[in-house]
Amino acid sequence: MIGRYYTKSLLTNKSLLGWSIGFMFFWIVMGAYFLDGSSSFSTHNSSLEYTSGWFAFIGLIAGSVLSTSVAYSVYYANSSLIYSFKYTALKPFNYIYNLMASSAVVNLIVGSVLTALIIVVFSMRAGYMIYPIEIPETVGLFVLTGVFMFLLAVFLVIAANNYIGLKNISFLMMLPQLLSYLFGLSALDVGLPLYIVYGSPFTAILRLFLQAFYGRELPLNLVTVSGGNVNGYLLLTSIFIWILVLLVLNMILVKKIKARSIEEARRV
Repeated sequence: MIGRYYTKSLLTNKSLLGWSIGFMFFWIVMGAYFLDGSSSFSTHNSSLEYTSGWFAFIGLIAGSVLSTSVAYSVYYANSSLIYSFKYTALKPFNYIYNLMASSAVVNLIVGSVLTALIIVVFSMRAGYMIYPIEIPETVGLFVLTGVFMFLLAVFLVIAANNYIGLKNISFLMMLPQLLSYLFGLSALDVGLPLYIVYGSPFTAILRLFLQAFYGRELPLNLVTVSGGNVNGYLLLTSIFIWILVLLVLNMILVKKIKARSIEEARRV
């Protein structure tokens, strides 16, 4: 019940749809027609590589927008959760599981729409069809991204609620988006060290999206095409570790959730 309700609420959230689809469509058009280099669409391979970069960037940023929406919903519900867990049939595990599944479904739907838009816009720009090479992997990545972004949002909000207060909650709710832009842009333009490529979940997600669309593993440094190819299995392992750690932490935090007034966040 709660999962269906939450899925519906996210899919009818005008702010979420506006930022995750409307604003991302703006970046898609910019990438296809205004920010492309002279050789971006010179050959089919260069077109696919260029489109892959934008697809990865859009997929990461759209997921972070979902994280912010989830953070706000958890933030407004934090005071009622403590009573729901105590006096209703709702339990912390069911709460986390249902909302996590809903976030995965919503991110998959949003991702599918964005993928279709990217295929149409970039294919029109190139003059021939450009589409993801590894479609099943792409679908799975949207689901994983939704799960990770949900768990990260819950961790940030509940940790702030329980331990540091809500005065800086607005910044924490925007933190996933800020990190996504930071790691997303740097991963495409700068040769990052291995420990960041594999250790940062944002970089790992972006590189996995990139490789799924392009169809093969790409070099560590995308600018100079050097440093050896990045191992997709290690990137996937990194994401699963992050998800597992955040899931355990969230279960602990939600069980210890404290009642706080949302008015506290307004006294900044």
